[in-house]
Amino acid sequence: MSLKILLVDDEVNLVEPMSYTLKQKGFETAVALNGKQAMDIYEASEPDLILLDWSMPDLSGLDVLKRIRENQNFTPVIMVTGKSAKEDIVEGLEAGADDYITKPFNWEELLARVNSAIRRAQQPNASHPKRIRYGKVILDTKTHRAWVEDKELNLSPREYSILETFMQNPKRIYSRDELIEKVWGLDFDGDSKTVDVHICWLRQKIEEDPNKPKFIQTVRGFGYRLGS
Repeated sequence: MSLKILLVDDEVNLVEPMSYTLKQKGFETAVALNGKQAMDIYEASEPDLILLDWSMPDLSGLDVLKRIRENQNFTPVIMVTGKSAKEDIVEGLEAGADDYITKPFNWEELLARVNSAIRRAQQPNASHPKRIRYGKVILDTKTHRAWVEDKELNLSPREYSILETFMQNPKRIYSRDELIEKVWGLDFDGDSKTVDVHICWLRQKIEEDPNKPKFIQTVRGFGYRLGS
């Protein structure tokens, strides 16, 4: 499956050839012409990398970057900017940008920086802990911490393991027996209703309305799955 790059720039005459060039190299692209569109696309379908223009109407690239990082997300971000002043570049890097490229640039340099950022992100020993995002929930598989947006959840080890199981395979339906095997182990001799109890506790911590769950859904006759 090809990697998805979100291109954010209000200059149509730049972003269109940029998208074409990246597609020719096998990437999938999505285009946003302003900061608000960028956040909408990012939240709907988290990309593998973001090429982010600094100066845009309604919401600057720096503001977009800060919002992404506030959500505890480490998606690689390359700032594409006409700003060449050292203090501006430092500000972007301190806000969480992984790299920057200054306009005007050549396509070879752009592709080299894109490939370099992706390689760093895919390294198993990358400096950032591995994080999984599904909807508003973020999971850190290195520190075993979880958040709903910017609120950290207080999860028991079993609750965390159930949540990680779902988020590692978000489209899969898990039966109670499968969850017991993955979370409690094959030697567990308790009642399968234990799963229901832990799911109930998880919903209390994650769902806006635990009585009408949208994130962890019951599939009657089968088990549980993450909502779409």
